[in-house]
Amino acid sequence: MATPIVSNEPVCEIDLEAEGKHTGYVRIQFSSDRSAYGWQPVPIMSIKNGDGPVAVVVGANHGDEYEGVSVTTGLFRDLNVEDVKGQIIFLPALNAPAFYAGKRTSPLDESGEANLNRMFPGVQNGSPTQMICWWVVNRLLPKVDAVFDLHSAGKSIDHHPSVKIRLIGDPEKDALQMKFLELFGAPLGIVGDRVTETTFSSATARREIMYLSTELGGAGKIRPWIRDFAFNGTKRCLREMGILPAAMALPDPEHKVALKGMQSGDNYIFAYEDGMFEPVVNLGDVVEDGQLAGYIWNLKAPWKDPAELHFKKGGVVFCKRTPALCEVGDTLFFTLSDYEG
Repeated sequence: MATPIVSNEPVCEIDLEAEGKHTGYVRIQFSSDRSAYGWQPVPIMSIKNGDGPVAVVVGANHGDEYEGVSVTTGLFRDLNVEDVKGQIIFLPALNAPAFYAGKRTSPLDESGEANLNRMFPGVQNGSPTQMICWWVVNRLLPKVDAVFDLHSAGKSIDHHPSVKIRLIGDPEKDALQMKFLELFGAPLGIVGDRVTETTFSSATARREIMYLSTELGGAGKIRPWIRDFAFNGTKRCLREMGILPAAMALPDPEHKVALKGMQSGDNYIFAYEDGMFEPVVNLGDVVEDGQLAGYIWNLKAPWKDPAELHFKKGGVVFCKRTPALCEVGDTLFFTLSDYEG
């Protein structure tokens, strides 16, 4: 008989069918110089109580986005088994290697810059980041009704806080997702009309799974006011799904949401030269077409007039670069326009 050839896959230490509250790791095999037969730990927790909807709450899809880590771990610690009808699965640091390194991207893959949210659907026996994506797509998503993917902007970018859904085409699910935008409590709500092929969102879209994502600030820090409404907002959405009890007392949404459409090319301002970026507007400001956005100063000839930056397309200032130093190709700003659906 021919020798069987097998392919390894990530191993989840906890039984996701088990009732109760459980903690452990998804083990991502990684043979390194430091640990020849080792594995990378991706934390996973579950609260299951009988039959009902299943939701996944995710933090650190990018490793330097900390708000989602705080919300995810806080929810698990706060909720008891008797609070739940169905199941909540918690992945507080999905891109764990990047999170442990304090970087947006994983340093373990061959490139040293593996962006988990650009590597779906993954590879079963690939690089560590590919294996995480593969496990999510093939072992997790078949169980799931909704994903709450709690992003922020990481160290290099800051955002005016937002919540985002993308329409599936199922009237019942889309109505619930639009309700999520109201309940979450963010100032901005983005209605998505497309997904990028290799993202987590695309993996859920292929299965018509409800998918809520956020941009909870960023700049590599946690702001209490943003963390608090995201914590309450996730609970309000889980309550609306019927996973948390209707009688659970929660504050009303902290902000009345303003609905916005997805950005397009003209919403962006990019750097076309190296230098020092000086913005003259703030996140959340409403700007007009052609309005002055800021300057780029020449570092080695500061006596020269700076390059002026202007918004091509007005709207609310949603995104702004955090570091002052910039290089050609860096995103400096982008705006959002009103949703017209």
